[in-house]
Amino acid sequence: MFLSPFKLWFPVILAPILFSGCCHIARVSIELSQLIVPLQNEMFSQTNWLRIHAAEALLDNGQFDHIAELFKPEADTALPPYRIGVWRVLARGCGGPERQAYVERIRSVLRDPAAPDRISAAESLGKLDAVNPSDDEMIAQWLTTADDATAVFPRWLLCLSSSDAKREANETALAKYLSCPDAIARLRAGFVLGRLKNISPNSLAALRHRLHLEPADSIARVYLITAVVLHSNETAETERLKKQLIPYLHGKANEQLEAGIVLGMVGNETDLKTLRPNLKNPEPDARIGAANGMLRLRK
Repeated sequence: MFLSPFKLWFPVILAPILFSGCCHIARVSIELSQLIVPLQNEMFSQTNWLRIHAAEALLDNGQFDHIAELFKPEADTALPPYRIGVWRVLARGCGGPERQAYVERIRSVLRDPAAPDRISAAESLGKLDAVNPSDDEMIAQWLTTADDATAVFPRWLLCLSSSDAKREANETALAKYLSCPDAIARLRAGFVLGRLKNISPNSLAALRHRLHLEPADSIARVYLITAVVLHSNETAETERLKKQLIPYLHGKANEQLEAGIVLGMVGNETDLKTLRPNLKNPEPDARIGAANGMLRLRK
């Protein structure tokens, strides 16, 4: 049975009242509710990928309650490519065999050359870090015909499934997409390398070089900034790149989302003030990114 938003989130809304006996805890609880409850409202009121973004913002910050129950009615009815997002949320929101069942649904799309959302399946398996080495041969075959923009996500899967002996070669191949004429390929390569753990010094150097060359108005630039800042261990570089992210909080929807999330991942308490105005931005992804980032900064 579908539960109303009030019934689902009553414990969160009530939390500040329950903790009112301690001033410090009450203050913290109220601030958390000001971020969590709006994300819950976005998840209920938005549709399609905006709904996914809101759910994942909650999951990113340890808020699992009722999300799986909310999305399960769509598991068998959602159409491509939105179904991939639904299954991804359910994989994250469930545990054990149930999680694996949703991962397998995504894998079934990955393995279907005729699926219209095959590339979304590859992206989602990368985000879930849910690779299966038995898919490597099929992915390698896909790469023989894929254009550069398409190839980035399956190449990501090969990096994730690689043995130590093959990881360097696959990562080098992935980093080559940074030099593609296609801006979408560079955008995706920046995003993937940013989220890839323990990239090589050569890959980080390639990201820095590409960022230096990337035009100011490029659709890929924000993802190159976030990739470098996520891997940088140099304080001066991090602070410089954080400043470069601030204009993107007022850019396109995807840029607002990415900038908000990553400022939360690499920022500090002072960045809470930078993100706060976007909680009232008319663009849903701006609000979702700001709330996600601010919740990360409170951890």
